[in-house]
Amino acid sequence: MRMISVRLSKKKGLLFLAVLLLAAGLIFVMAFLDGAWKNPGGKNDQRISFLRSCGWEVEPEPVETREIQIPETFSQVYKNYAQLNEKAGFHLEAVAGKKCMQYVYKVKNYDGRDDVYAHLLVCDGKISGGDLSTAAINGFMVPLRILAQKN
Repeated sequence: MRMISVRLSKKKGLLFLAVLLLAAGLIFVMAFLDGAWKNPGGKNDQRISFLRSCGWEVEPEPVETREIQIPETFSQVYKNYAQLNEKAGFHLEAVAGKKCMQYVYKVKNYDGRDDVYAHLLVCDGKISGGDLSTAAINGFMVPLRILAQKN
């Protein structure tokens, strides 16, 4: 067995330790930020921040929270909903068969209407889908956001 010995002055040792601690801190911060970006739906403030990034101002608390089951095999209705979600960059097929939480927020800035709600599907702590909709007679359902089309 071989041992390697390095002799450092006190000043160089402290500098080495400071650099090591800085690197460990950066790795921790990057891992935290990466997790927060990949899983923005775990906390209420993350869901609200996501909705704001889509351009929507919502009430600070959801009006409804419930657990839902995403079917393993999609009916035509779910296929249509999956297509709507693809426009926003979500892929519901990735969460097929999973239990998810649905959070419903009242939207305050949709074209002067007060009957519009944002529905977010959160699976495994990650926003996995959703829509903007209203249950009015002349109601609608649209993607949370429209991503730019790739050429």
